[in-house]
Amino acid sequence: MTKVEQNIFDSHVRREELFQIKFELMGQLLRLDTVKKIVDEHAWQSIYIYGGGYLGIQTCYAFRHFTNVVGIIDQVGELIIPKEDINVFLPKDLAEIHNDLPIIITPLEHAYIIQNELLKYMKEERIFYLNELF
Repeated sequence: MTKVEQNIFDSHVRREELFQIKFELMGQLLRLDTVKKIVDEHAWQSIYIYGGGYLGIQTCYAFRHFTNVVGIIDQVGELIIPKEDINVFLPKDLAEIHNDLPIIITPLEHAYIIQNELLKYMKEERIFYLNELF
């Protein structure tokens, strides 16, 4: 296998691994007892979700059962499926919002880049990766 072929193969494997993790997370979000335990362990009164894709929207609805989800932060400022009952913010909006609420990052493939962007507005200990909560 050439180096190019190996890189393509590795990229494909990584993409499939991410799909598997997302699939498992979507299943975990259906276990409301587990979601409640996470909220209780962190004593979250209010949170933000980062990511307007399917996983972010499902995370919002799951966590809403146990805490106030202020809204979803999304790079393009919209959800993949329009929802009237979810507030959507751009990352730059955080500069004007003066609270220290936690943010749960749902786009796994861009989590590191998202975290670096969020660090402009908040402390690292307030940023959580969805996959690390379960």
